[in-house]
Amino acid sequence: MFSALLQLVHELIKQSVLADVKGFFGFSDLFGEGEWIDAASKRNYEATVLSLAPGKPFDASALWLQHAEAITPEQRHRLTEIYAHRHHLTHGLAGFIVDVNREPDATILTDALQIAAAIDGFWKGVEKDLGSFDGHGDVDIEQVHSGRALLLQLCVDAYLRHDEPPDA
Repeated sequence: MFSALLQLVHELIKQSVLADVKGFFGFSDLFGEGEWIDAASKRNYEATVLSLAPGKPFDASALWLQHAEAITPEQRHRLTEIYAHRHHLTHGLAGFIVDVNREPDATILTDALQIAAAIDGFWKGVEKDLGSFDGHGDVDIEQVHSGRALLLQLCVDAYLRHDEPPDA
């Protein structure tokens, strides 16, 4: 269960970092056939984001998020460790199952959840600044939850309750 949860958190972080940053600059992949709203938007994305780490779109996007103060430098560096542990755990899962003394690094999961929450909070702030909530009255941004955050919370709750007996 831990491996599945870490995999999910990692994939949600990847979406928040790669797809959302690209979308912020004008890319839409609504129907799986992504396209830019115009050529200038694509050039702006390439110059502003991809130039930060040429050939490494994830690293470039994470660095852009750091510059935008969505994540700290430490969190950006931790993303590399999260990826490495997720990869090790996912592709070496049998070793964790067979060796009862081998445990996954729980701090990786808690850090990944904190980073996911920080990035999600940043994007909520962007939406608020763009006026996305204006038609809904006085919105407390802390009470707004993205679909990703809700899905993640459901899975974390299920993971934390996995040892509890079912209700009678």
